[in-house]
Amino acid sequence: MQPIPRKVKNVNVYPYIDWKGGGVGPVILPVIEGGSGTYAVGTLLTSVFYNLNLASGAQKTKLGIHQRYFATGETEDGSSFTTPWLYCINAGDKPEFGRTITFHKPETDTLHEEVLPEYITLGPLTDITVTQSFPPPAIGELLLIENGAGNVIATRTGTPHEMGVEVKSGDRVGHLRPGLKNIMISGKNKDGQTFTTGNLTCINPNEPAIFLHQFGPFE
Repeated sequence: MQPIPRKVKNVNVYPYIDWKGGGVGPVILPVIEGGSGTYAVGTLLTSVFYNLNLASGAQKTKLGIHQRYFATGETEDGSSFTTPWLYCINAGDKPEFGRTITFHKPETDTLHEEVLPEYITLGPLTDITVTQSFPPPAIGELLLIENGAGNVIATRTGTPHEMGVEVKSGDRVGHLRPGLKNIMISGKNKDGQTFTTGNLTCINPNEPAIFLHQFGPFE
């Protein structure tokens, strides 16, 4: 299903905290209040795409690129909504948030890093940003590539096929190496929609750089 953006208003954006300490949890203050823009949900095979783009709102604190947030708000008819947690894709004056959720698990998570698997191209991406998330208990991301271009890819073999991204160009601001994990990638597809995918592993740091999906605690 092609995502159809719906106009939304009274949007508040909050940091996402995976609270596992019991009790009611910490008080979470909004980073954006009273925003308006569009919210879209679409599906493709076993994937669901979420995109929230804001054109206005009072930003209380600075957003972090590829940090996790969730939002509440209203549609034009006054119906309330709450998003799942989303990645911040654009932290500028018109913030953008997105996430792609895939509902399947591979039979194995073994990756043979020394062999580059054959893969097929599924669609182009522009405005690619590549970051690495620090594993717990650390917090934050390391920027690796920005302003990139490439493609969404999938391996030719596998049950199911492993999906990922090839990045053919862009400004490399961090060091890539084979086996680098916890990679997060965002970009724009040919329709201008935000594409996000996380929990990737770098299997080829050269050009094009190849990242494939690895399932684990960041999924």
